Amino acid sequence: MKWVKVIVLLLISGQAWSQIIFYNDFEVPAIQPLFPQVAGEFVLPNEPAANQLEWVVQQLSESDTSVADINAHFSSAFDANTIRNFFNALRTDYPDGKIIDVVAMTPMSTAVVVQGQDVQAKMAYFLVDSRYTGNQEIIYFYVTPYFGGVQYPVDQNLTMQQAINKFNTFAADVGLLVAYVDHNGQCQPIYQSQANSLKATGSIFKTWVLGGLADEIDSNVITPSQNVIYDAGQWVNGGSVVNNEPAGTVFSAQDLAVMMLGVSDNTATEILHNLVGRSVINNYIDGSGVVDATVLKPMLSINEQFHLFFSIHPTTATNFINDTESNQLNFINTQLEPLGAVTSYPYQNDFLMTSGSWRASPMEVCQNFANLRTYPQGSAALALIDRAMGAQTAQPEIRNHWDRSWYKGGSLVSGVDGYHVLTHAWLLENNGHAPYVVVGMTNDDNGGIDNNDGIYKLQSVLARILELTREGL
Repeated sequence: MKWVKVIVLLLISGQAWSQIIFYNDFEVPAIQPLFPQVAGEFVLPNEPAANQLEWVVQQLSESDTSVADINAHFSSAFDANTIRNFFNALRTDYPDGKIIDVVAMTPMSTAVVVQGQDVQAKMAYFLVDSRYTGNQEIIYFYVTPYFGGVQYPVDQNLTMQQAINKFNTFAADVGLLVAYVDHNGQCQPIYQSQANSLKATGSIFKTWVLGGLADEIDSNVITPSQNVIYDAGQWVNGGSVVNNEPAGTVFSAQDLAVMMLGVSDNTATEILHNLVGRSVINNYIDGSGVVDATVLKPMLSINEQFHLFFSIHPTTATNFINDTESNQLNFINTQLEPLGAVTSYPYQNDFLMTSGSWRASPMEVCQNFANLRTYPQGSAALALIDRAMGAQTAQPEIRNHWDRSWYKGGSLVSGVDGYHVLTHAWLLENNGHAPYVVVGMTNDDNGGIDNNDGIYKLQSVLARILELTREGL
């Protein structure tokens, strides 16, 4: 394959961007859209929730939906006549509606933007969740109007530096990075603020679990289609669509990976952590580009981490965080693992959410994203990574602008103080161009990141940063 490397200098808002490397591929493009469009229609995967979503959207072009048809697709928890009336209302607002943006697509959960095909062209989020087994019935259906964009008007004209400055006000400890990945697979910063400072990652840690799984697939130890049994001991309280299935359900390894990344499914993560094994994940961490691998190692599972928050005396938990790796492993094996799933909450060690959970810097998050791109083109490992990392965009109006859009975010929240950790990271790439990575991480020992609509303000500013990144190409 012949490659030509061209160095150009871009100017955005009066500030020079570092030398951005463009790779012009004169043969077949390496990146194919995860959800291609044919004749203006998205081709969705043959998966339970996607199949139900397609049926739901099809109803917008029908004159009516029978009670029998509704009962065949929806859980018995839904009232068929209520759903029938709801469909009639949706046909009025979004006649002959079509999917125009895929925000999230996993085997059990979907989120898309649908637009009516009349002169009003109204848009709405359609969220459809289904069972994984049996007749794969719909268990969640929600529609809410979408008016285009997630930026508040106050953010729509910010320069990149102004947006970064505003982002820095959202929490006590903030890190932000806009970078590109060079021809050697190294993250090169364009804009940065505290990008080399360790932050609690929240669920971004799952990208390292994915890396361990990819290594096992690359070594032919695990296959993407491999059957994995959901054991009752792997249950995690909250944050899981997998919990809708009974213990003993058989999932494929790939479907679990897609749900781990696409909807940040905690139980799927627990299952994969057990399947891959801590030692394999730790070995992946060693080569992932982190400055000090001992910060993430030994990689805790979610239940193990939650036991530190809720089951262990605060002094003991603090001693564990500050102990050596060998002593930590011994404590995990003898004290944490035997506890199984977290089902009670005798302690509230909220102070550990920022200092005693999975931690990495924005630059290390970027470098891990870059590392996940290095598996061989056409390999099963890269295909699984691309499907899992590409399952979610977190915002509309991202996927349609890029040939590859990867995302992972995370949070840790206290029932008393709100969000202590809120993080977002994207890798965005077009054929022939070097990828961009945008990482925004907020930590606050006192919580409250979500005060006064902080979550949405943060999303708005990040949307502006993503927009400026796209315009810089």
